[in-house]
Amino acid sequence: MLFSGAEIRSLLAGAWEIFKGNPQGLRGFDLSVSGFWRSFLIVVPLLIAYLIVSGIQLQIAIDQIPGAEHLASQTFYGIQIVRLLLDWFLFPLLLALLARPLGISAHYVGFVVVHNWCELIVSLPLLIAALIYGAGIVGIDGFTFLSLAATGIGFYFRFRVARVALEASISFAIGIVVLDTVLSTVISLAYSQLVSL
Repeated sequence: MLFSGAEIRSLLAGAWEIFKGNPQGLRGFDLSVSGFWRSFLIVVPLLIAYLIVSGIQLQIAIDQIPGAEHLASQTFYGIQIVRLLLDWFLFPLLLALLARPLGISAHYVGFVVVHNWCELIVSLPLLIAALIYGAGIVGIDGFTFLSLAATGIGFYFRFRVARVALEASISFAIGIVVLDTVLSTVISLAYSQLVSL
């Protein structure tokens, strides 16, 4: 097992405190260098959630967009996996290069640990929305509303992580969230263009 039950409970409790803006939540995380490297293993369960949501979104596209059936190729999930992995590793790498100019070197390791763990937690509302839609409990309008709500929660949580783990000002924390979002968008668009050639 990648993580013990006690470790997960401690991390969830810490994440909840950070969501509320309480710096004491950092105590729930292993902020050591070892914890830094282990936090990247979270990509395994994150990948499962990501592929489930991507599959639901693919089905919606096929149902809603005429001629979208070509998207359901055998390479679809492979493309999604590579896209997530690029996003997963490039943001910490970019931030490592910017850590000294931004003056966050002392907090970099702890931020990445908390950020990685909280990305898994952030993925859960969207996963739940996708599963509810897939079960037929809500229609496309309901799924759209839940997805927007989940996205809003995700932005707020990332903002709180930056505020607490980096001891950042409001404007700086917003900037980190914007950087993360822009990088994800650029990766998604660039990779989509590349695989379509």
